Amino acid sequence: MATEGQAEVEAEVEWVVDSIAGFLRSPAWSIPILEFVEHKCEVFDDEEESKLSYTEIHQEYKALVEKLLDSYLKEVGINEDKFQEACMSPLAKTRTSQAILQPVLAAEDFRLFKEMMVQKNIEMQLQAIRIIQERNGVLPDCLTDGSDAYTETEEEEMKILREVLRKSKEEYDLEQERKRTNEAHDKLKLSDVAHKSPGHLNESAGAKESFEYSTKLLSGPEAKQKDISIRERSSVKLKEDIRKKAIGDGSEYVTKQGGLEGRGMTEEEEQRLLKKRILAAKLKEEVINKR
Repeated sequence: MATEGQAEVEAEVEWVVDSIAGFLRSPAWSIPILEFVEHKCEVFDDEEESKLSYTEIHQEYKALVEKLLDSYLKEVGINEDKFQEACMSPLAKTRTSQAILQPVLAAEDFRLFKEMMVQKNIEMQLQAIRIIQERNGVLPDCLTDGSDAYTETEEEEMKILREVLRKSKEEYDLEQERKRTNEAHDKLKLSDVAHKSPGHLNESAGAKESFEYSTKLLSGPEAKQKDISIRERSSVKLKEDIRKKAIGDGSEYVTKQGGLEGRGMTEEEEQRLLKKRILAAKLKEEVINKR
């Protein structure tokens, strides 16, 4: 029985450790912690003497950690005793667990907190230096001639670059949040479409049936016969118009040509020419009628 009880306790501790480790890897924890560290780390250096501002920043960090942890522990139902037990268990002492728990432990350990902030400050400076080198093609003089002193311009440039890096990260996080919101909105719209009222569906069905009935009428035998009759009448009328126009044009042409050519012809020649023109007009009419 004792062995079974101990196994249950160990299983519960393992679950608490895994749950906390999962939370510490999530954006709900990592984003606010990383923003705080990046924003505050620039005042930390590796000198042994600690400034008063370090202590004040550490207190702010501790309050942030407690707020985030308390919110999560209440959400999943882990009380303070279980949390402390999990942090003291062998599972939390492994190298991997210690690396994950470092931001939590730093809230209670000022020395660990200072080391973490100094390390982040160095990383931010190196990142800023790489950006300067990529932009200008060369490093600042203070980094190439062995001098430890920054000029005022270089110091200001480093601060600006650190701020740009922080702003870029904030914009990225906001963009990701906006995408998640849009995706949720799209899913909600799809859900609304899928749950439309029966009345609306009936109206749509009625409109569809009416459209299909109209289409059937337009494509049925009667409609086809009517369409053929219309096309035949149009064709006959078109031929008649062409025939009249051809006869008119031929007569007009004969008259004009007779008037023009008659001036130098005898009456017999004029009659012969007129007969030829009329015959040509009749032949043209026959050709048109055959079409």
